[in-house]
Amino acid sequence: MKNFKAKLAYAFGDIYGGAAFLIFSLLYLNFLVLVEGLPVVAASAVIFIGKLWDAVTDPIMGNISDKTRTRFGRRRFYFLIGIIPVFLSFVMLFYSFGIASINAKIAYHTFAYMFFGTAFTIVMVPYNAILSEMTSDYNERTSFTTGRMLMSGAASLVAAVVPSMIIKGIGGEVNGPDQRQGYLIMAVAMATLFGLCWLVTFLGTWERAELMEPAGMTLKKWLSVFKNRSYRVFIIIFLSFQIAVDLMLALFIFYIDIVVLRYQDYETVIGVLLACSLIFLLMHSAVAKKWGKAAPLFIGMPVWILSSLAFIFVDTGTPLFVLCALAALIAIGSAAGNLSTWSMLTDIYDVDEIMTGERREGIYSGFTTFLRKFASGIAVLILGIGLGALGFDQNEYSILRSDAAEFDPASYAQSSIVNGIKWMFVLIPIILLTITLLAATKYKLNNKRFNSVLKGIETYKTQGDLHFLDNAELLDIQTVTGKFIKDLRQ
Repeated sequence: MKNFKAKLAYAFGDIYGGAAFLIFSLLYLNFLVLVEGLPVVAASAVIFIGKLWDAVTDPIMGNISDKTRTRFGRRRFYFLIGIIPVFLSFVMLFYSFGIASINAKIAYHTFAYMFFGTAFTIVMVPYNAILSEMTSDYNERTSFTTGRMLMSGAASLVAAVVPSMIIKGIGGEVNGPDQRQGYLIMAVAMATLFGLCWLVTFLGTWERAELMEPAGMTLKKWLSVFKNRSYRVFIIIFLSFQIAVDLMLALFIFYIDIVVLRYQDYETVIGVLLACSLIFLLMHSAVAKKWGKAAPLFIGMPVWILSSLAFIFVDTGTPLFVLCALAALIAIGSAAGNLSTWSMLTDIYDVDEIMTGERREGIYSGFTTFLRKFASGIAVLILGIGLGALGFDQNEYSILRSDAAEFDPASYAQSSIVNGIKWMFVLIPIILLTITLLAATKYKLNNKRFNSVLKGIETYKTQGDLHFLDNAELLDIQTVTGKFIKDLRQ
């Protein structure tokens, strides 16, 4: 029961990570463009600047949490102090205090997103680092991560359906400026939930008592993570998959609303995707425990790629059940990628320890999220520029859709805007997930090699070198670090 409570408390942190991220990914670009009236290129620039700021602060926060010493621990402390910024920043994302000028709105939303990114960093960087301090067991970490992903998936399912219901219930069914009040009420409700969740995580998690003296924060220290072979392979897997998710979610509401003209079915389709993700997480967890943490990728990525190809044949006449079936297939891939990538990261901290003799979870966690957000920010900026190049104009679209008598779906379906969004929605995941799949074939850190790493760490501590390990264990360590044993700590 104690272990269950601990897993539950740990998982509660990713209610914020999963739900806030999903709401942002699904609704924020749409909110800026169709509700606030920002030009699509300006809106994507707001997101790019915010992500760039967010990316820069992540490694800094990682090093700060490594150095922190309080009676509440070095990671848990930030779960507590982050509650207020988490609440305020999420509300500010979706409320602009009546600002009318477009330029002033751009400046305000840039600041609001930077504030949101800072609050996200304060809690999520320590959160991504804490699991390796709670347990060193390979499969137990998978179990904790599975619980985290299930909670994140359940929260995402709620976040995909409930916020949209609140927005439509208060602001109406038309995707546009009249929904401002609905966005505000939604933001306050969700921000309250997020703050309470971090209190639960703070109360229910723990950290190891013995702490090594942290390394100083320098550019050389940050870049040293690339000396770790397992990390180099991991970061390709992680970035290609996560950017595929980011862009798919950013395009999803545009695809449903503009390409297939099914905005009324948006909650149903995204709800099916997220509900199926929860189911498939359990399957992928069993696969990961038996065959290694990369194994689910070899199931999920091909299925998602094939389902993306199927979207070539989707149009305004496609039945709802077909859209839901394709969403369920995407869920097989999204569940596999989320479980694999987040569970892989916790083991890489131990590979680094055998290479450096230090515990640097904060540096790895911060640098990983830095790379993810920087790359994602550039991708979203390019996406916005692409939509602008296609001729998408938020004001023209709102006027067109508001005049039902003049709107001809068949004619609109042949426009360059519709075809452009459709092909971006199809091709972007295919390219990025193919990279993910190819990189996964190079990932060598399985259960057996991980146990060799743990044994090596303990041998270093007790004997001062690795001469007491057998040849197979030494080869395992060499395989996952990418360094010869004689060069390991040089």
